[in-house]
Amino acid sequence: MGQAVVDILQAAFPGIDVKIEVLPGGRISGFVVWAGFAGLDQVDRQNQIRTVLREKLGTDAQQVGVLLTYTPDELHAMNAA
Repeated sequence: MGQAVVDILQAAFPGIDVKIEVLPGGRISGFVVWAGFAGLDQVDRQNQIRTVLREKLGTDAQQVGVLLTYTPDELHAMNAA
């Protein structure tokens, strides 16, 4: 299921960088980096991700837990701190 999540997000958000891990019990978490998130707040970013995953995975989307969202600039600033 982890690779399916990566494939779905990469198809829906061209250029997205997806880093996930499958936790014990099959829950998926991680982070995504995409320039298209610029100017969007966290709620809007999460809604975009969740909408795509629900459309493609149906009830299996419930296996996806927290996916933190960043722009490349935000990730760069965090890594520089």
